[in-house]
Amino acid sequence: MIWFVESWHVLLPKPWAPLLLAVTAILCGSWIGSERERREKPAGLRTMALVALGAAVFTMVGFCFTSSTGDSGRVAAQIVAGIGFLGAGVLIRGSSGVQGMTTAATIWIVAAIGMAVGAGYAPAGLGLSIVVRSLLTLVGRWELSHYGATRETAITIAFDPDHGKTEIKLEQLLEEYMIFRNAIQRSNELEGRVRWVIQFRLTERHTRELLLALVGIREVLSIERQ
Repeated sequence: MIWFVESWHVLLPKPWAPLLLAVTAILCGSWIGSERERREKPAGLRTMALVALGAAVFTMVGFCFTSSTGDSGRVAAQIVAGIGFLGAGVLIRGSSGVQGMTTAATIWIVAAIGMAVGAGYAPAGLGLSIVVRSLLTLVGRWELSHYGATRETAITIAFDPDHGKTEIKLEQLLEEYMIFRNAIQRSNELEGRVRWVIQFRLTERHTRELLLALVGIREVLSIERQ
């Protein structure tokens, strides 16, 4: 039980403590980043792993300054300030508002997890990673199905199949909004185009998000909302 409450810097000798903590930070960041990667967000698995590792390393280096040479708290403060610039880089302002807030907040919490691991509390970092991953997946699904008033909507899209690649992109996007294959009516058009009629029930905000995501797929040639 002591491994869960005591700092690994105290329990493990050098250099094993820093090495194991660095590996733990990478695992935590990768676990959370895999969810962002699956949704094809700007900051994915590698980014989150590097954010967690960087925060952990800076925190461990900060302990070296806990003497007359400086204050380790300054290093932690700079991590918090610096991570804001990285989070701002994934924010996109469009006609329907600001996008990327969830990814930016994820980068922020991943840095906090990296700091906790770097301070020596690896079990806390692993536990927080599970909580964050659960929030991104389970709560996201609950939000799609229960938050706000929903209404029945149908859209018609025409797209270039690109040897089946576009269908994979579209099906993955629709699954994020809990729209499955049985809600799609497929038909072929002239010049090799494919036409889908998609029926779904979402809130107005999530409908706008879905339409914007469809606009971002260059193979989609037309979108009609019925």
